[in-house]
Amino acid sequence: MKIYKARAPMRIGFFGGGTDVSPYAEEYGGKVLNCTINLYVRCMLTTSNTPGILIRSLDLQEVSRQVSEREWDGKLTLPQAVLDALPQLRPATAGYKITMFSDAPPGSGLGSSSALVVSMLKLLYAVAGQSADPHQLAELAYRIERVDLGIPGGRQDQYSAVFGGMCVYHFGRDRVIVEPVLSDQTALLELESCLILGYIGDRQLLSRHLMTDQVQRLVKGDTLRLHHETKAFVDIAARLLREQRIADFGRLLHDAWEVKKAFSPHIAPPIVEEVYALARKHGAWGGKISGAGGGGFMVFACPFDRRLAVERALTEAGVIVRPFSFVNHGVQSWVVEEPDEVSHPVGQ
Repeated sequence: MKIYKARAPMRIGFFGGGTDVSPYAEEYGGKVLNCTINLYVRCMLTTSNTPGILIRSLDLQEVSRQVSEREWDGKLTLPQAVLDALPQLRPATAGYKITMFSDAPPGSGLGSSSALVVSMLKLLYAVAGQSADPHQLAELAYRIERVDLGIPGGRQDQYSAVFGGMCVYHFGRDRVIVEPVLSDQTALLELESCLILGYIGDRQLLSRHLMTDQVQRLVKGDTLRLHHETKAFVDIAARLLREQRIADFGRLLHDAWEVKKAFSPHIAPPIVEEVYALARKHGAWGGKISGAGGGGFMVFACPFDRRLAVERALTEAGVIVRPFSFVNHGVQSWVVEEPDEVSHPVGQ
């Protein structure tokens, strides 16, 4: 029996977040610097003796079953939408099941939702024996999330999950340009040695739809200047990385964070401000929240010899410090053979 697997990496967004969102990206051109890390959303597809489609999320402990052509029993709307979008890629078998889990919780700010969609798309293409153009794969993932499901957001998460690595993404009206930043890995290793990734808890303001709030403020015109400013940081940051000026890169994170907070009053609730101030007090150059804001993961840049002190202070404050490494790859898929007599009963 063939078992198909796929994984897509999550990412840390450093500079330019928010400029990849409509209508700014189409009208002014967006620009984002991010890098993928070794936290993944993983999917597996196996055949089943039970007719129909079953989706299991191990981390969310949710199960969805297809009850008709486009009707589902269950709450796993993202994977349901992927299967509904590509019925032609479904396996030609009476029954199969898709099992998945994420290395980070929902609302982490690391792009886990887009990584899930990209991972599932790559999985289905592998099952069908087809390949997909990377740009088309990213755009399809964007369409499923932003159009089919109406989830507000930009394009950086889908593109980083597909392409991977430390890249600058240029978002225009008609095309997206992917620009790898580093050919020498020394700067990436040095930056990684100076970064701390900490989980401060569930986003406290998800009900406020932070991305929708930021888009509305842009349309009204009072944050256009801030978008221009945050985009300008990207080229500076890329140059600092190429020159291996990691301390200056960390200090620039602080400058960009101050601008980012002005996008919306909901980005940095008191707990976020307290954690950030604590890290700075113990020697961090700067940092930011990952994603739209409100909670989830924060990243901090600090001198190598202050790293343990900052980690200790964060841990004592209840922050979960999460080890990570940068990765240079995007989504991956593979196939393994398993003896037919080995079974995977649903529920185990």
